[in-house]
Amino acid sequence: MAEILSPLKEFDFRQGATLNSALTFSRKGEASFYGADGYLHFDQQGSNMLTHSEDFTTSDWMRVGATAAIPGTITTIDGSKTANRIREKSGSGEHRISRSLTVAKGVPLTISIYVKAGTCDKVQFSFLNGSAFKGGNPGVKFNLSSGKFYSTSSNVLSYQASNSGDGWWRLKITGLPDLGTSSGLHIYMLNDNYSINYSGNEDKYLLAWGAQFEQGSNATTYIPNTVVTNLGLRYNYNLDGTPTLIGALIEAAATNLIRYSQLLDHSSWRKQYSVITTSGTRSPDGTLNAFKLKEDRNSSSHYIAPANSVSTSSGSIYTFSAFMKASERKWAYFNIDGSTAHFDLANGKAGTFNPSYLGVFVESAGNGWYRCSATFKASSSTSAKIGPEPSNSTPSYRGDGNSGILVWGIQLEKGEKMTSYIRTKESPATRSADEVVLPKPASADTNDIFVQRKDGGTWLVNQSDNFEISASENAVQMVNFYKPNQPLELKDQTAQQLFPAEYTSVGETNTRVMILGTEFNSQTPNKSWSLQQALNKTSPIFRVQVNSGDRWAGDANSTKPKERSEFYQKNANLPHNQDIWVSYSIRILPGKALDYDSGEVCFIGQFHASEDDRDVSSSPVLGLRLKDLDTMTIYTCATTDNPHRENPKAVLRGTTQLPRGEWHRIVMRVRFSPTKGQLQFWQNGKELINLSGIGIGYPDEIGPYWKFGIYRNAHPASLAIEFANMEITKSSSLYSRVSKPLPIA
Repeated sequence: MAEILSPLKEFDFRQGATLNSALTFSRKGEASFYGADGYLHFDQQGSNMLTHSEDFTTSDWMRVGATAAIPGTITTIDGSKTANRIREKSGSGEHRISRSLTVAKGVPLTISIYVKAGTCDKVQFSFLNGSAFKGGNPGVKFNLSSGKFYSTSSNVLSYQASNSGDGWWRLKITGLPDLGTSSGLHIYMLNDNYSINYSGNEDKYLLAWGAQFEQGSNATTYIPNTVVTNLGLRYNYNLDGTPTLIGALIEAAATNLIRYSQLLDHSSWRKQYSVITTSGTRSPDGTLNAFKLKEDRNSSSHYIAPANSVSTSSGSIYTFSAFMKASERKWAYFNIDGSTAHFDLANGKAGTFNPSYLGVFVESAGNGWYRCSATFKASSSTSAKIGPEPSNSTPSYRGDGNSGILVWGIQLEKGEKMTSYIRTKESPATRSADEVVLPKPASADTNDIFVQRKDGGTWLVNQSDNFEISASENAVQMVNFYKPNQPLELKDQTAQQLFPAEYTSVGETNTRVMILGTEFNSQTPNKSWSLQQALNKTSPIFRVQVNSGDRWAGDANSTKPKERSEFYQKNANLPHNQDIWVSYSIRILPGKALDYDSGEVCFIGQFHASEDDRDVSSSPVLGLRLKDLDTMTIYTCATTDNPHRENPKAVLRGTTQLPRGEWHRIVMRVRFSPTKGQLQFWQNGKELINLSGIGIGYPDEIGPYWKFGIYRNAHPASLAIEFANMEITKSSSLYSRVSKPLPIA
């Protein structure tokens, strides 16, 4: 296994709420997420950083000169008989219960607790660890019988005692840990002189319950915790199959512009050749609130839509989404301002869609539900329709009066991606932004930070402060702190071992893909393994595989059997007598050697000529060939004949090794000319070829184009190659990539 970096501090959000005590979080209002039970949940405002917030007998709590017990007979403010009896021990000293926590330096904190007089009615409530606060521990002394404060320290930012009834008081104080990150809380029993040090009496006790420790300057509604803390931070699950924890949702603010997003039988929804009925089926949130969109017997499109068009900003990007589930009809469609997108609800896949859409997406919402979305450029108002259909792209048909689909939770939001669902009633509703801050390691002044999200990783360098995670619609999976100025190779290896690439098929042959600003088309035998793209990488990483017999349809009539899976540059027309730059990383996966006979080849990259009508089909003007186990040869071809009737002989320009299982960084500078061509080639920062005045290319009217992947004579051995960060440009230099290649994360 390759060497990887060791983190100074690690935050793995796939562990769930066990991380909560190590970070600070805030968000106003509710927000939704998919839970471990397979349903959608709505997390409410508020936080509590304390575990066992109602049970002070556990090991989480320190007891000094005191004992804690839950008699089971004393009623608390929520009606349960779970109050703690805190009793003094005999002996001189302090009599208290305490909790310690790691906090964010410089961020206001608020602590609160419910207390009630027993035979002791005087308490001190304060923060822990005076070295973290200018002026020592912020605290107050309070008389539970009179309901009055006896004293407060000067560094308390605010304090309050709320009468909760039946003798219970909720004490709240706010302080600022401006000197350190270690804090917590104390609840002291006091003697009649309000002293914390005295000789204890086992007959003296008070009652306590419901402690809360939260970030911010105000005490929010009490949130009970047991073994994990509740911050309001949303740990989101993938519901495609058995629920699996993805990571934490840390999103920007967003607004759902659709009114009555769940109440589809409301008059604000127009029903066209359809009716909305209650279905008795569980909606994605687990309640029996799903609606059935049922077609009538007319021959037309059957749909629901907001009764009035929704006001949008002309030219801005919006995303429309809805939860849908197959019923008698297995297909559904959106019609947004006259453009349709179609969804296969039986298999959870997008069907055909109008090319005006910027993106169409489907995610599993559990229990047969799918959340479908379409992104588009809006005009000044938007009309959006949802309807069933009997098959892909057939929204208009004669209904049977009974068939339909299940629908729930409709959203229209400004932005290029669908974000977590926001429920509405009579007005649009807004989800506030999540704010998460991670404390930096104490051992380093600056750090490099690796952030992995569901859709890829990012390295941030020379970070000196506590780290606030930026918002995204993709869940955060890990944030690690490392020593700064580590080699890129080690960073790449670390990212790849922590999160191996998760691949999905690019699609069938002729699928178009944009890679770092360049459009490519695919040529494949349409196998699931032929061309794949990594889903969990920020870098565009593609996996190409050819097995014996994998033939592209276009090679069916080849004299000698060919096997291929490639991308080719669409409409390139790369110019002659001008620098063309290519930069990428390549990793050949372990496998058997290619023991070809003479004259047989395997191309893993090539500049292909755009032959004129009268030219013969010829070898690549520049070809990268793989032979044996890991030998790569670089050949060029050229002729001045116009038209050329014979395939020119390929000339060897260089040989190098690409040891399998390792990434290799390639940079090329090419100038096409039949007589005055130029070629520079670098591998892993080292120049291997620097030639000028050579022949590279043919006198064609249209310039060559770049291809990468695998194109070979038939061979029994399977071959798989990964390509990352494929860049090609004719307008600027990529020389900087020689010493500073793009990261693979």
